[in-house]
Amino acid sequence: MRFGIISTCAVLFAAGCHAGTITDTFGQAQNNCILTYTPPYSTCDVIGNEMLYDIQKAAVTFGNGMATVSIYTNTGAVPYGATSLTLGAFNDAGVTLIPGDIFFYNPNAGYDPNDPSSVQNLQYGISLTDHGSFDAGDLYDISGGISTETAMQALQDQSDFYRWDETVLMTGSGAPASSGTVTVSKYGNGTTSAEYEITVTVPLPTGLLDLESNGQIGLLFSSADCGNDVIQGVVATGDSAPGVQPQSLAAPEPGPGTLMLAGVALLVIGRHWRKRNS
Repeated sequence: MRFGIISTCAVLFAAGCHAGTITDTFGQAQNNCILTYTPPYSTCDVIGNEMLYDIQKAAVTFGNGMATVSIYTNTGAVPYGATSLTLGAFNDAGVTLIPGDIFFYNPNAGYDPNDPSSVQNLQYGISLTDHGSFDAGDLYDISGGISTETAMQALQDQSDFYRWDETVLMTGSGAPASSGTVTVSKYGNGTTSAEYEITVTVPLPTGLLDLESNGQIGLLFSSADCGNDVIQGVVATGDSAPGVQPQSLAAPEPGPGTLMLAGVALLVIGRHWRKRNS
């Protein structure tokens, strides 16, 4: 789905879902889709086989010093009939693909694939598979020797239909900001709900926490490095990280009048106690 549609839907759906979840169009009929090599690329949500790419939702939680992201999606990255559910490369029409990386940005800055300058706002990324110098489950600060690449740059293929300008992967090299784990579990049937839940859990560095605004963070994920389906939006983190107190839970500071009344009450209690013990 293109950015303009995704971001709007994500915010609207988030209001009707549990905190920390954004929802994408799922299970949409793939009939009579009009595909182009330029934006908006497709009149359908998914370009290609929805069993390989269709994303349903994403959930984010920051708490107890950890960041947890769950992606609910269909994917070809889990081998058909595999007894051990792990992510890897897969083939579609002769093209080798991998799941995209998860990206984070400050909601106040935003990201728009139609605006190349906004790619600088993607500040952190998590790799779901080993690719290049990046290890699955690790979180990276996108700076220094680490940058991003679009689907066009990743695939170097101008003969297929996909979202060419969508940012899909990290590239370059650099040390991870923290190292985590990726797990895959069965979730649904792939038609009325996503077939898999992909969950990554990683220690939460201060830099990622700093991207929050009003307890929310921006998230971007492509089901594969072809950008055939993309989910993007602003999601509540449910932040309870050590040393960070959500604003809604902060205790109000007492005003001067309250302090004076409290002082008088203590004086009265003190006098009463002295009389009883004299």
